[in-house]
Amino acid sequence: MKIFDTHAHYSDAQYDTDREQVFEKMFSFGVDRVTVIGASFNESLNEKNIALKYTNNKNMPEFYYTVGDHPDEIPKFDPESVDGVKYLDTIEKIANDSFKKAIAIGEIGLDYHGDFKTEEDYANQKKWFLAEIELARKLKLPIVIHSRDACKDTFDIVKQYASDLKGIVHCFSYEKEIALEYVKLGYYIGIGGTVTFKNARKTKEVVESVPLDSIVTETDAPYLAPTPHRGERNDSTYIDLVIDEICNLKKLEKENASEVLYNNALNVYNLN
Repeated sequence: MKIFDTHAHYSDAQYDTDREQVFEKMFSFGVDRVTVIGASFNESLNEKNIALKYTNNKNMPEFYYTVGDHPDEIPKFDPESVDGVKYLDTIEKIANDSFKKAIAIGEIGLDYHGDFKTEEDYANQKKWFLAEIELARKLKLPIVIHSRDACKDTFDIVKQYASDLKGIVHCFSYEKEIALEYVKLGYYIGIGGTVTFKNARKTKEVVESVPLDSIVTETDAPYLAPTPHRGERNDSTYIDLVIDEICNLKKLEKENASEVLYNNALNVYNLN
C-alpha cells in the first residue's frame, strides 16, 4: 500500500531534532509522496527548502511544496498596493522555480475564528484570497483552501472566482451538504486525523456522503494526530489510521480504497 500525504508542515521546529529519521520511518512505512504546505511567506520558503533538500533521496518520500499565506498570516497591506504587488511577485518567483516548481498555491482562504478579528480583517482576508486565486490561475496550479468559521464566504468566493480551478478543501470541518457542493465544482475534500475523533460527527458524515474519488488524505503534521495518538506530534505514518476509519465508515476494502485515495492526490496535484 502506497500513501500520499497531501498536507503537512515538516519545516516546523517540532522536527528539528529528528527530521531525517522521521522521513526515513515514513518511507519504510509506505509513505512515498508528501506535499509540504506553505502557510506564510517564511514557511513557504522553508517548506520549499525541505522539498529541494530531500528530493530524489532513495530512503525518503518524494517531497513537493506549495506556496501561500494562511489567512491568519497574510500581509496587512492591500494586495493591489505597490507593496502588495511586489509581495505577490516574490511569492510567484518562489513558486515558479525552474528546478522544482510548486505544485499548488496554498494554504489560502478565510479564517474568521476568534473574537479579536474585525470586519476589516475579514475584508483583507478576502482580498488576499482572491489575489492568490489569480496567482494560481496565472501559474495554472490548483489551490489548497483553509476555511474556518467562514463557510459561506469561502464557498461563494470559490464558486464565483475559482470554479475553473482544481483544489483541496483542507481539514474539512463543515456539513456534508457543503462538501457535496464543493465536489460538484470538482474540488477534493481533505480528510485527516480528526475523522478518528469520537466527537467528529460532521466529519464522519462527510466521509460517508462524499464519493471516495473526491477524498484525499492528509495529516496537517505536526498537528491533529489521530486517535489513539491525539495530542502527540503527528507524522505521515498515521494516515494509515485515517484510511482505516474511511474504510470503516464507507464499508470498503482497504487495499482498493487506499489505491483510489492515492490516485486522487495525483490527480488534484497534476502529477499523473
